[in-house]
Formats: sequence, structure tokens, C-alpha cells
Amino acid sequence: MRTVKELRLAGLFAYLAALVLGLLFSYLLHALLGGGGRLGWGSFNFFGLLEGLGFLLFFTFALYVAKRAVRVPCTTLLTAGLFWPTPARRLAKPLPQVEALEAYEGRGVALLVQEGRPVGLLGLADHILPLEEVPSVEAEVAVSELSPLFLRQPLVLVVKGEEVVGAISREAFFRHLGA
Repeated sequence: MRTVKELRLAGLFAYLAALVLGLLFSYLLHALLGGGGRLGWGSFNFFGLLEGLGFLLFFTFALYVAKRAVRVPCTTLLTAGLFWPTPARRLAKPLPQVEALEAYEGRGVALLVQEGRPVGLLGLADHILPLEEVPSVEAEVAVSELSPLFLRQPLVLVVKGEEVVGAISREAFFRHLGA
């Protein structure tokens, strides 16, 4: 799972690589057409239009290839990392904590805590589900990276070290993605 910082850097590098490749392709066209192309505010000609169109097409193609290679969200790629995906901690909702099984009322999901440490989840199955069986991610992992985890369980725990920050439900995840 990649963090938000890693995705931002990947988006920046992919965007810059596509930009450089587009500029190099445009310069190659400029050299092949004899250096007579002008595309600007003051004047332009047909060769300049070809160079500009060549840049646009190659830049777009390079962005497409870069997106497939580094697998970053479109907004992160197209803004060169200025807009980043949401970290898991922002989408996580706190779970109610239960000290003993007798205190669990049977409504919703609750975190079973013994001696100050979380040991399992109540409400996902007919029994206490140990924390090792529930998928969990660090708080700074990007939400866009979580989709494979929802295949096993309808809930993903968000942790910060040993502390459980909260949980993200499958419904909240897909609502966040707009699906």
C-alpha cells in the first residue's frame, strides 16, 4: 500500500516525464521541418501548428502511459501531485470500544479491548473476529489503494502504530469514490 506522499511524488515524476517527452518530440519535429515552425501570439505558421499538435498528442500519450505505469489517480497525475488522494485517517470513523462481551449491545461493529489493547472485532461475524483476520492499513495510506482489501472483509481498520484510529466500511469507501 502506497502512502499519499508516495503517490504525490509518483504523480509529479510521471507528469514531468510526460512533459519532457512531449517537448523533446516537439523539438524533433521542429528540427525535421527545418526549424521554420512558429506557434505563438505574434505569428504562427503551418509548421508551428504541426509542432504544437505533435506536442499535444505526444504529451497526452505519454500521460496515458505514465498513468498506467505508476497507477496514480487522474487528479494527482494531471496536477503533477498538487492534488493528492485522501489519506485513510480522514475517511476512518472511530469504532466504539467494549471492555467485556457483556457490554456489547449487539448493534453495529465494536472494538473489543482487553487491558487497554484492542484484541478483536464484534459485529462482523457470529464470533469475535481477531484483529489479525481483519485487513488494516496505516493512517497515511491513500484511500485509492484500499480496493483490494474490501474483497475479504466489509471493513478495513486504520491504525497508527498499535492504536486503532478507526475503520472504513465498504459502503463509505465506494461512496467516497463516487461509485
